[in-house]
Amino acid sequence: MCMVIFAPLFAVLAFATCGGYTGQILVKVQCADKTHNNISIIFNYPFRLQQVHFSAPLCEGPKKETLFLEGDYASCSQFFVTVSVLAFLYSLLATIVYFFYQNKYREKNRGPVIDFLVTIAFSSLWLGSSITWAKTLSGVKTATNVHQILLLMSACRAQENLCQVLQEPIWTNLNMSVAFGFLNFFLWAGNIWFAYKETGLHKSTQRYPSRTPSEKRGSFRQYSQTSCDQSGTGFGQRLYNQGSFDLSSGGFSLPQTNLGQPMLYRQVGSPTSRGPLIFVNEI
Repeated sequence: MCMVIFAPLFAVLAFATCGGYTGQILVKVQCADKTHNNISIIFNYPFRLQQVHFSAPLCEGPKKETLFLEGDYASCSQFFVTVSVLAFLYSLLATIVYFFYQNKYREKNRGPVIDFLVTIAFSSLWLGSSITWAKTLSGVKTATNVHQILLLMSACRAQENLCQVLQEPIWTNLNMSVAFGFLNFFLWAGNIWFAYKETGLHKSTQRYPSRTPSEKRGSFRQYSQTSCDQSGTGFGQRLYNQGSFDLSSGGFSLPQTNLGQPMLYRQVGSPTSRGPLIFVNEI
């Protein structure tokens, strides 16, 4: 939700503070003959300063000279503004898809994957464009420095003339554009994890944890104990069952077990008499 709200807003602010900038320098030149002239120098986006020119008096009668500023910073500034516009348009498109085409967005997982890749791309673009624009802005400030401009004018280099700066450029908007550029980078970079979770790729990479030897031994003991208990039930019943009495024959027998081969002992006596039968197990 933060991405949906702040991404278009920060993109618009970055575009507006950079693309809509106009700077002005106002210089007053007072010659030794008491004549004075006001010189206005206006520059704006995309900062092709080599095309900005102005006329300055020579303080030698009505003669004037035409001067140009130095530097071309159009490529970096246009790159920054282009990223801002594209990020704004994509944010609007993503917002519409999130709210109105959620089923199409999640169909075959193509929407989340595309969104994840685009988020990574815009994070890189915001970082690169913000760094280059911050460096470019430093060059623009140097090229439009009022002291540098005064040195360009011949009348101001003469000591008998007086040059005074009445207005300097205001850099607040351009400084804010750099700040919004880095804010956009942090916003898009922070959204990479959430876009990655939407793809479901992190679920497929999860594996079941392997058992440690102690856990395996514990599982084996539990299995063995359970098996012995189940088998021991029948064994206990066979072992501790009471002996059976045969009243008709007067014999007594103990329950048989499977622990060994039984041996039969008969009571010494007459062949016709039957004594108790004793089963002894040899282990």
